[in-house]
Amino acid sequence: MKPFLKQVRRFLPLLLSLAVLVYLFGFRTDPVENWNTAKSVRPSMLYLALGLGLISFVFQAVRLKILVEVLGHKVSLTRMLVYTLVGQFYNSAIPGGSVGGDAIKALYLSNATRSKPQAFAAVLVDRLCGLFMLATLALLMLLPSIGEESMRQAAAVIIVFTGGATAAIVGMTSRRVRRLLPKGLSSRLPFHDTIRAFDEAMQIYRGHKKGLLLALLLSILPQAGWIGMHIAVGQGIGIQLIWTDYAVLIPVAGMVAALPISFGGWGVGEAASVHFFGLRGIAREPAQVLSLMGRLIQLAWALVGLPLAWALPKPKDVQAAMQGDAVLADPAVEAAAQPRPEGRGLPE
Repeated sequence: MKPFLKQVRRFLPLLLSLAVLVYLFGFRTDPVENWNTAKSVRPSMLYLALGLGLISFVFQAVRLKILVEVLGHKVSLTRMLVYTLVGQFYNSAIPGGSVGGDAIKALYLSNATRSKPQAFAAVLVDRLCGLFMLATLALLMLLPSIGEESMRQAAAVIIVFTGGATAAIVGMTSRRVRRLLPKGLSSRLPFHDTIRAFDEAMQIYRGHKKGLLLALLLSILPQAGWIGMHIAVGQGIGIQLIWTDYAVLIPVAGMVAALPISFGGWGVGEAASVHFFGLRGIAREPAQVLSLMGRLIQLAWALVGLPLAWALPKPKDVQAAMQGDAVLADPAVEAAAQPRPEGRGLPE
């Protein structure tokens, strides 16, 4: 019975995504109208969106390359791009997978760096840089129109997302905060393995502030490419909004889609787009077609990694390779995580 329930829980996000997509495109709106909206996209805008989607992936690979190089490893940009595409493929096209795209990317990167702890840290920090810059850009673009009623809900999502994430990271990874907890309680907290992994990743990157700052600033480019991709699609299907509206609404819909309740954000992202774009007067059909086409463009580029994924280890092998292996396996990293005497080291 337990294996059956485990399989049900694994596929519940996929079932939710399918149910929401069927509801949105089959019952809530006219399927024929949705199809006509998608077909109406101007070819020039579609090609531009495809190009911007690829540029976004390339700059993601550049950011990860920088984070790896500051740790003393040389990995080619081509290899980084392959890892990025394969990771995206596992995130968006493998339902019920037991290992996510980031874990897959970290494992393949460890083969190139010969250091699993540092590969894991680089992938985790890479993801955090992207999320932080996405929220920051959305907040900056929102400021001129924050007083408008239609933008207040978007502002609430951004503030809750960034504030909650910051509070959680500080509260769960600060040694000072953990000292206030009863002994042994931290090991029983939800996601304690993830909390420990994040803390260890931060230990690995101590002393690499310049590299972290460069990676963070570079995050503007992949996020701009991702937003620009949606602007091109939106213009192509006739959505009349200024670019700053896209720069707020697309990240907000992405934040909602990032909630771990669906498969790769499918369905939930489209529902969020319908809601937030609707507040700006955009009809349901173009709003959800915009979100779906953006997702399909990303999937199309991720499929480039499919032939390469066949030559890489299977997800079960990846899970076996990562399970039970401490993130901090290197003696030097273990030493870095040891408490320092007062007055030495970097402030927390």
